[in-house]
Amino acid sequence: MSTPVAEFYATRCYPFVSMALSRVGALVPFSLEEVVVLGFVVAFICILVNSVRRKKGFAFWLKRTVVLLVWLVVWFYMGWGNNYHRTGLYARCGIQKVSFEADSFRLFLENYSRELNKAAGMTGSPWSRDVLEAEIRDFYSYSVTPYGYTRLHHWQKSKRPILNRLYSAVLVHGFMGPFFSEAQVNKELLEFEYPFTVAHEMAHLAGVTSEAEASWWGFACCRESANPSVRYSGYLAILPYVLSNAHGLLPEEEYIAWTETLCEKAKEDYTKSREYWKGKRVGWIDRTQSWFYNLYLRSNGVSGGIKDYYGVVSMIITMDALR
Repeated sequence: MSTPVAEFYATRCYPFVSMALSRVGALVPFSLEEVVVLGFVVAFICILVNSVRRKKGFAFWLKRTVVLLVWLVVWFYMGWGNNYHRTGLYARCGIQKVSFEADSFRLFLENYSRELNKAAGMTGSPWSRDVLEAEIRDFYSYSVTPYGYTRLHHWQKSKRPILNRLYSAVLVHGFMGPFFSEAQVNKELLEFEYPFTVAHEMAHLAGVTSEAEASWWGFACCRESANPSVRYSGYLAILPYVLSNAHGLLPEEEYIAWTETLCEKAKEDYTKSREYWKGKRVGWIDRTQSWFYNLYLRSNGVSGGIKDYYGVVSMIITMDALR
């Protein structure tokens, strides 16, 4: 698809499409996304079984399989997938990605660890799911539209997946459903993981396709919260990416010295999260899912595939430079 067509879809069609689809999805408490996918899987199996039982041959099976696949692809792209083909955020907004500079990166690390430690020292403030999600929707409703995304509506709330154990096995914290504009959030998340995950998936709901950008929006949303527990969730969520970037860009001694500036609570929660999800992971399923998801991202124009997640740090530095 050409970029102009995708831009027209994203700005003129998707706001109404997502509003209508999510309105339907809001009528039921369970995930319609999974119902649709499971329905298509059953339909593919039925076509195969019917072809074999009636001895219709390969041509019969292929024709009906292709027709069903076309309906699946059309629904995916009309429901959300066309957003992948629009101009990237930097080019669309005339923003130049900040190139790496040692001093700027060190300043970022200093500010990051200070704010992470500050939020960690103030955690314990309670939050309710409904209030939290309302605040996140409000944030996106006034923040994303200047960047060409669509506002969210009060009925767009996160849902719990039906096949939740499967998502835990492949370490999926949440995902955006393209068929009914539903944000899915893993119900086994640790408490400090929940706010950022919802904010990340709500960014996709607004039309953000890049994983790095969705993480940036999720981080920005949490960072602006008046609740320190929500702010902590945002800072802790990007810690793996900050660590990865710092380890690759700093001399070993400097990297170790910087990690020692992180407070014990952040280190403990980071380790707790890693061990918690490691215990739920099923290796062969996770590897299979990662391969398919990487292929899915690349086929939709995300050149870095799964590695796109790690671009969040450079996006934070770039966007903060404009503030």
